[in-house]
Amino acid sequence: MAQRIHTVDAVRAVALFGILMAHSHNFFNIWQPSVPAGCCDGVWEWLYANVFVGKFFLVFAFLFGLSFFLQLDRAEAKGIDFRGRFCWRLVLLAGFGLVHSWFYCGDILLIFSITGFIPVLLWRVPTRWLVALCGLCLLQPLALYHYASGTPAAMKDWYDAVRVAYGITWAPSARTATFCEMGEWNICHGVWHSFLYTVYSYRIWALVGMYLLGMIAGRLRVFQGNMPGWRFILPVAVLWGIVRGLCACYGGETYWHIIEPTLFVFWCVPVLTYVLGSMRLQRVVTPLGKLGRCTLTCYITQSIVMLWLICGYGVGLMGSLSISAVMSLGVCLYLVQLLACNTWLHFFRYGPLEGLWRYLTRLGMGR
Repeated sequence: MAQRIHTVDAVRAVALFGILMAHSHNFFNIWQPSVPAGCCDGVWEWLYANVFVGKFFLVFAFLFGLSFFLQLDRAEAKGIDFRGRFCWRLVLLAGFGLVHSWFYCGDILLIFSITGFIPVLLWRVPTRWLVALCGLCLLQPLALYHYASGTPAAMKDWYDAVRVAYGITWAPSARTATFCEMGEWNICHGVWHSFLYTVYSYRIWALVGMYLLGMIAGRLRVFQGNMPGWRFILPVAVLWGIVRGLCACYGGETYWHIIEPTLFVFWCVPVLTYVLGSMRLQRVVTPLGKLGRCTLTCYITQSIVMLWLICGYGVGLMGSLSISAVMSLGVCLYLVQLLACNTWLHFFRYGPLEGLWRYLTRLGMGR
């Protein structure tokens, strides 16, 4: 059991790296007036388009659903109904998300905290119905309808209409805005941009589908020796390659672009689990697993550090960083976090924010 959890933590650490790379490529949603070209921009652009963008937050969602199942399943084995405590943990997660949103308008913690109640509601639903609901979400029927009916911009039009109707403004200049001005906009307007984008891009359905897939994986004990084998992985990888090719053939956003990240997760997670579960790689995997135990701390501090480097209220590097430079900074930050997490967990059992989350959970539940 401990080895299985260790492997899941390592997969979570890899997913965190993918999210950091995607955010770094987008300069953490800070608009760049002019960006000089870097010598490796083409390589980073290819990695962003084919590996990072829109994919690893789904791996995170899958692991979220799996962790939910493991917590409730273990509690049930002891005769405890953990659902109330998990709901309180989601409320606390929303608090962490609000703090994080002050720095970064693309926060996913708030979205996870709200949509995370769905697995709680579906905890007792039979597996066959979970599989049906999961498939329905991941196949994106609403997106398929819009593209088949010739109205691919329907959700984008909805987003623009809501933004105008409720006076949701665009961000102030990160070069001249103060720390408080940026934070106030992030909380009052940026959060809504993030929510609306999650809906109009159809990501909300993929997110929920991955929660359910994680629950299903937990019920089938896939991380206890029942992981899908290569007879499953290879066909899915081929299918992903075909869909990836269709995305390349058709310019702009298509239905294939929307479902492609889901197919990526279906083959990527089993492959990562096999690779990271290898005894030959334990010297690499063990440090990754410790970082994976501190993902909440690392996720929030990544935004704080990178935005301090980019924005005018900090170092103010915006406009002078190429894609290569900002993503290289992200890699350096990840390596520093890897060292810091391993050092911290040498002395403490939980990461800083993970320990605070656990303490507040027990405090709020009266024990």
